[in-house]
Amino acid sequence: MKKEWTNILKRTKRLKLNHWQILDHFFIVVYILIIPGFTLFSLLEIYVTKTYDGVRTANELISTAWPWLILAVVFYFIQKRRLRFIKVGVKYSEQEFQEAIERTSKEYEWQIVHNNKKLFQAHRPSNWTGSWGEMITIIKGEDRLFLNSICDPNKMSSVVSFGWNKRNIDTFLKNLVDVKKDIPVLENV
Repeated sequence: MKKEWTNILKRTKRLKLNHWQILDHFFIVVYILIIPGFTLFSLLEIYVTKTYDGVRTANELISTAWPWLILAVVFYFIQKRRLRFIKVGVKYSEQEFQEAIERTSKEYEWQIVHNNKKLFQAHRPSNWTGSWGEMITIIKGEDRLFLNSICDPNKMSSVVSFGWNKRNIDTFLKNLVDVKKDIPVLENV
Protein backbone atom coordinates (compact mmCIF):
# COMPACT_ATOMS: atom_id res chain seq x y z
CA MET A 1 0.00 0.00 0.00
CA LYS A 2 1.32 3.41 -0.92
CA LYS A 3 2.55 5.51 1.99
CA GLU A 4 0.38 8.56 1.20
CA TRP A 5 -2.73 6.35 1.18
CA THR A 6 -2.61 6.07 4.99
CA ASN A 7 -3.41 9.77 5.33
CA ILE A 8 -6.15 9.48 2.71
CA LEU A 9 -7.64 6.51 4.59
CA LYS A 10 -7.71 8.46 7.86
CA ARG A 11 -9.24 11.52 6.20
CA THR A 12 -11.92 9.81 4.06
CA LYS A 13 -12.66 6.91 6.47
CA ARG A 14 -12.86 4.67 3.37
CA LEU A 15 -10.54 1.97 2.13
CA LYS A 16 -8.62 3.07 -0.96
CA LEU A 17 -8.21 0.51 -3.71
CA ASN A 18 -6.22 0.58 -6.94
CA HIS A 19 -8.02 0.56 -10.31
CA TRP A 20 -8.12 -3.23 -10.71
CA GLN A 21 -9.28 -3.73 -7.13
CA ILE A 22 -12.07 -1.18 -7.65
CA LEU A 23 -13.19 -3.04 -10.78
CA ASP A 24 -13.15 -6.33 -8.88
CA HIS A 25 -14.95 -4.91 -5.85
CA PHE A 26 -17.73 -3.33 -7.95
CA PHE A 27 -17.86 -6.08 -10.60
CA ILE A 28 -21.31 -7.21 -9.44
CA VAL A 29 -22.65 -3.77 -10.42
CA VAL A 30 -21.05 -3.99 -13.86
CA TYR A 31 -22.40 -7.51 -14.29
CA ILE A 32 -25.96 -6.49 -13.40
CA LEU A 33 -25.77 -3.52 -15.82
CA ILE A 34 -25.24 -5.85 -18.79
CA ILE A 35 -29.00 -6.40 -19.21
CA PRO A 36 -29.89 -2.68 -19.14
CA GLY A 37 -26.96 -2.19 -21.56
CA PHE A 38 -28.56 -4.51 -24.09
CA THR A 39 -31.84 -2.69 -23.54
CA LEU A 40 -30.14 0.66 -24.21
CA PHE A 41 -28.66 -0.78 -27.40
CA SER A 42 -32.13 -1.87 -28.54
CA LEU A 43 -33.53 1.58 -27.69
CA LEU A 44 -30.79 3.20 -29.79
CA GLU A 45 -31.79 0.91 -32.66
CA ILE A 46 -35.43 1.95 -32.23
CA TYR A 47 -34.97 5.72 -31.91
CA VAL A 48 -31.65 6.57 -33.55
CA THR A 49 -30.71 4.09 -36.28
CA LYS A 50 -34.28 2.84 -36.96
CA THR A 51 -32.87 -0.67 -37.54
CA TYR A 52 -34.61 -2.48 -34.68
CA ASP A 53 -36.19 -5.73 -35.78
CA GLY A 54 -37.02 -7.16 -32.36
CA VAL A 55 -40.39 -8.15 -30.96
CA ARG A 56 -40.66 -5.90 -27.90
CA THR A 57 -41.79 -2.31 -27.92
CA ALA A 58 -39.75 0.51 -26.41
CA ASN A 59 -42.02 0.66 -23.36
CA GLU A 60 -41.64 -3.07 -22.76
CA LEU A 61 -37.85 -2.80 -23.03
CA ILE A 62 -37.78 0.09 -20.56
CA SER A 63 -40.08 -1.70 -18.10
CA THR A 64 -37.81 -4.77 -18.07
CA ALA A 65 -34.67 -2.66 -17.57
CA TRP A 66 -35.85 -0.74 -14.47
CA PRO A 67 -35.58 -3.61 -11.96
CA TRP A 68 -32.03 -4.34 -13.10
CA LEU A 69 -31.05 -0.68 -12.81
CA ILE A 70 -32.48 -0.49 -9.29
CA LEU A 71 -30.67 -3.70 -8.33
CA ALA A 72 -27.39 -2.30 -9.70
CA VAL A 73 -27.81 0.92 -7.68
CA VAL A 74 -28.56 -1.07 -4.52
CA PHE A 75 -25.45 -3.22 -4.99
CA TYR A 76 -23.36 -0.12 -5.72
CA PHE A 77 -24.28 1.41 -2.36
CA ILE A 78 -23.77 -1.90 -0.55
CA GLN A 79 -20.28 -2.29 -2.01
CA LYS A 80 -19.44 1.37 -1.35
CA ARG A 81 -20.54 1.01 2.29
CA ARG A 82 -18.28 -2.02 2.70
CA LEU A 83 -15.27 0.22 2.06
CA ARG A 84 -15.98 2.29 5.19
CA PHE A 85 -13.85 1.87 8.26
CA ILE A 86 -15.31 0.98 11.64
CA LYS A 87 -14.00 3.36 14.28
CA VAL A 88 -13.30 1.80 17.68
CA GLY A 89 -12.15 3.91 20.60
CA VAL A 90 -9.67 1.87 22.63
CA LYS A 91 -6.47 2.61 24.52
CA TYR A 92 -3.74 0.15 23.66
CA SER A 93 0.03 -0.14 23.60
CA GLU A 94 1.98 -1.29 20.56
CA GLN A 95 2.86 -4.49 22.41
CA GLU A 96 -0.82 -5.21 23.15
CA PHE A 97 -1.73 -4.52 19.54
CA GLN A 98 0.98 -6.86 18.24
CA GLU A 99 -0.05 -9.62 20.67
CA ALA A 100 -3.68 -9.36 19.50
CA ILE A 101 -2.48 -9.49 15.88
CA GLU A 102 -0.39 -12.57 16.63
CA ARG A 103 -3.33 -14.36 18.28
CA THR A 104 -5.72 -13.55 15.46
CA SER A 105 -3.14 -14.40 12.78
CA LYS A 106 -2.61 -17.83 14.28
CA GLU A 107 -6.34 -18.47 14.61
CA TYR A 108 -7.32 -17.37 11.08
CA GLU A 109 -4.00 -17.88 9.25
CA TRP A 110 -3.71 -14.21 8.33
CA GLN A 111 -0.92 -13.50 5.87
CA ILE A 112 0.52 -10.16 6.96
CA VAL A 113 1.32 -7.67 4.19
CA HIS A 114 1.95 -4.45 6.19
CA ASN A 115 2.60 -4.03 9.89
CA ASN A 116 4.05 -0.67 10.90
CA LYS A 117 3.31 2.18 13.34
CA LYS A 118 0.35 3.50 11.34
CA LEU A 119 -1.06 0.63 9.31
CA PHE A 120 -1.70 -3.10 9.50
CA GLN A 121 -2.93 -5.08 6.51
CA ALA A 122 -3.32 -8.82 6.05
CA HIS A 123 -5.10 -11.34 3.85
CA ARG A 124 -6.98 -14.37 5.10
CA PRO A 125 -6.64 -17.24 2.63
CA SER A 126 -9.62 -19.05 1.19
CA ASN A 127 -10.76 -22.28 2.78
CA TRP A 128 -13.64 -24.73 2.67
CA THR A 129 -16.15 -22.11 3.96
CA GLY A 130 -16.93 -20.78 0.47
CA SER A 131 -15.12 -17.45 0.84
CA TRP A 132 -12.22 -16.66 -1.50
CA GLY A 133 -10.52 -14.85 1.38
CA GLU A 134 -10.58 -11.37 2.86
CA MET A 135 -8.35 -8.33 3.10
CA ILE A 136 -8.12 -6.92 6.62
CA THR A 137 -6.95 -3.31 7.11
CA ILE A 138 -6.38 -1.60 10.46
CA ILE A 139 -5.27 2.01 10.79
CA LYS A 140 -3.80 2.92 14.16
CA GLY A 141 -4.66 6.21 15.79
CA GLU A 142 -4.18 7.63 19.23
CA ASP A 143 -6.69 5.86 21.48
CA ARG A 144 -8.64 4.51 18.50
CA LEU A 145 -8.49 2.02 15.66
CA PHE A 146 -10.07 2.13 12.20
CA LEU A 147 -10.90 -1.39 11.01
CA ASN A 148 -12.08 -2.79 7.70
CA SER A 149 -12.45 -6.28 6.27
CA ILE A 150 -13.66 -6.88 2.71
CA CYS A 151 -13.65 -9.79 0.28
CA ASP A 152 -10.09 -9.91 -1.05
CA PRO A 153 -10.01 -7.67 -4.15
CA ASN A 154 -6.82 -9.40 -5.32
CA LYS A 155 -8.67 -12.68 -5.83
CA MET A 156 -11.69 -13.80 -7.78
CA SER A 157 -14.61 -11.39 -7.47
CA SER A 158 -16.93 -12.19 -4.58
CA VAL A 159 -19.99 -10.44 -3.18
CA VAL A 160 -20.42 -12.43 0.02
CA SER A 161 -17.86 -13.42 2.64
CA PHE A 162 -20.17 -15.83 4.50
CA GLY A 163 -19.68 -13.82 7.71
CA TRP A 164 -15.88 -13.77 7.58
CA ASN A 165 -15.59 -9.97 7.34
CA LYS A 166 -17.43 -9.49 10.63
CA ARG A 167 -15.64 -12.46 12.18
CA ASN A 168 -12.19 -11.05 11.31
CA ILE A 169 -12.92 -7.73 13.04
CA ASP A 170 -14.78 -9.20 16.01
CA THR A 171 -12.08 -11.79 16.71
CA PHE A 172 -9.30 -9.23 16.53
CA LEU A 173 -11.15 -6.89 18.93
CA LYS A 174 -11.88 -9.80 21.29
CA ASN A 175 -8.21 -10.77 21.24
CA LEU A 176 -7.19 -7.16 21.94
CA VAL A 177 -9.53 -7.02 24.94
CA ASP A 178 -8.19 -10.38 26.16
CA VAL A 179 -4.60 -9.13 25.88
CA LYS A 180 -5.48 -5.94 27.78
CA LYS A 181 -7.09 -8.05 30.54
CA ASP A 182 -4.13 -10.49 30.58
CA ILE A 183 -6.35 -13.42 29.61
CA PRO A 184 -4.13 -16.21 28.24
CA VAL A 185 -4.71 -17.87 24.90
CA LEU A 186 -6.97 -20.90 25.18
CA GLU A 187 -5.28 -23.80 23.40
CA ASN A 188 -7.50 -26.22 21.52
CA VAL A 189 -6.71 -29.80 22.49
